[in-house]
Amino acid sequence: MTINYNSLDCDFLCSRFPELKDSIVAENEWLGENLPHCLFGNILNPLVAGLLKQDDYKTNSLLERVFHMYEEFAEYGDTETKNLLQVTLLEYLWDEYITYSRSLELMGERTKTINNNIIGYLYIPKGVNYGHNKRKNKRT
Repeated sequence: MTINYNSLDCDFLCSRFPELKDSIVAENEWLGENLPHCLFGNILNPLVAGLLKQDDYKTNSLLERVFHMYEEFAEYGDTETKNLLQVTLLEYLWDEYITYSRSLELMGERTKTINNNIIGYLYIPKGVNYGHNKRKNKRT
């Protein structure tokens, strides 16, 4: 089973998250064409970041389903799907300590492998102890 980047459209996202259908359809109509990086990023990034900041993030079923989808992208996605996961969805979580550290707790092993690619070009948010990272964090 391969998840093809070209299949990552409004219908795909609505089938995974029917409770978000109105927002997904509105965003897709605004975009005017299938732009998976924009559609997935604009819908999922603020949602995931907000849910990760809640006290119940470990038991939130919507958040669990999002991270399950990320793991599927990491395992079964074609090259472009894995690029969407890394560049659009995972990089966003590096903006704040809380989203970064909590997301690590929810990521599957394949998602963590893709997340580790980001270490080569972004700094880990200050306060995160990530043992295998040899780079010094220059953020103040």
